[in-house]
Amino acid sequence: MRPLSAAVVGLVSLGVLAAGCTASEPDDPQLQEPKVVSATQVCGGTLFTPEAGKALERVLQSTEFVIREDKVDLSTAAMAKQLEEAYRSGKEVRNMPTPDCDVSGKPKEIDGFGHYPSAQVRFKAFSKNAGIPDYVPGATDSGVKVGGRVRQRSVAFDCVSPRVGSTAEVPLRITATFFNKFDKGNGDEAVLDKDYFLLVHTAALSMAKELGCANNGGLPDRADALPPMNG
Repeated sequence: MRPLSAAVVGLVSLGVLAAGCTASEPDDPQLQEPKVVSATQVCGGTLFTPEAGKALERVLQSTEFVIREDKVDLSTAAMAKQLEEAYRSGKEVRNMPTPDCDVSGKPKEIDGFGHYPSAQVRFKAFSKNAGIPDYVPGATDSGVKVGGRVRQRSVAFDCVSPRVGSTAEVPLRITATFFNKFDKGNGDEAVLDKDYFLLVHTAALSMAKELGCANNGGLPDRADALPPMNG
């Protein structure tokens, strides 16, 4: 039997190495999919109570939620820090980042296209420190105010907190807003209205507690005790 030439041995060795590299590469598509969580685990798992989680499931028609790399998934603590920084910025409060958290249900095929049932919770900081209060939305308001548009509800409140440095004379004015972006879902606003209020109230109350706002910013313990919606 003739010995293999050095060239042939080299080719065989390269083939073995190539096969080894190919075999070690992950071929499971599940490894590339977003992390799946429950309704109470979105937004760092700190924003929604179990009751609000059920409301989120009804709004987005999903019992499973995904953490998408292209969306923001901030916890209550992270968003609170941004609101605190916004207040301390004084006149720059209007230009400070608006903390938010994006929520996505498992993708659905609707009319032949894939859709992520999605929503967003956003917090906006205002303060009389901004100057020109008549020009700054919310700067002249006080107390708990409720507003809304189609698929959107908001709750504004005043936060007096040693952590923030806000006072009764110049409170941190926070507006929490819940946006339902899933326009392919249940379009009956009357049916979803109660869930919208529950979600935005829970988000606002979670933030008030995180910031240590006196008397929880005047927010009631339950959503059904909120004042009537403006307009």
